Amino acid sequence: MSDSAAQHRAKQTVRNLIYSLLVTVGLVVLIVLGVPRDDSNRIAEVDYNQIAQQASESLGLNAIAPEIPQDWWSNAARLEKELDVDSWYVGFVTEDNQFIGMSQAFESNPSWLALTLQGNWQDGTTVIDGKTWEIWPTLNPQSPRGTKHYAMVHKFETSAVVIYGTAEPEQFETLAKAITAELD
Repeated sequence: MSDSAAQHRAKQTVRNLIYSLLVTVGLVVLIVLGVPRDDSNRIAEVDYNQIAQQASESLGLNAIAPEIPQDWWSNAARLEKELDVDSWYVGFVTEDNQFIGMSQAFESNPSWLALTLQGNWQDGTTVIDGKTWEIWPTLNPQSPRGTKHYAMVHKFETSAVVIYGTAEPEQFETLAKAITAELD
């Protein structure tokens, strides 16, 4: 066999490798572009007012269902039980897609509160519509913000309400005012 035949076969092997690589990349591009994708929000809005009514009837206690701004929505609402404390949880999404969770503990105890506020520290108080709210910022700031970047706590009778999330303090005050209106 001559050297030219061997060189020709060697070049064809490289050419075939390049052709197969181009075909493979082309197929991958076609598959990526051709497969339809659902760009809608997969988190469904829930009717927390209806669920709060059912929770209140179930527990025989008043589950808070604050009136939120028109451009906010709720993504979760449920009864929970931690450390033998029944609690009512609602997750809210603000107009700028920030999260605020609300947990209302019935017959709260210090252990439940410590678990709920784990990673936060008390940094003063504020009075909103005559009710005192403790302010609990995070001990470990993160980027992006963690789900308990900022928290506020209001204790009343034997219960407590904790609101926490990634929203701005002004949005927390808006929710705190709505909760205060429910407590009156």
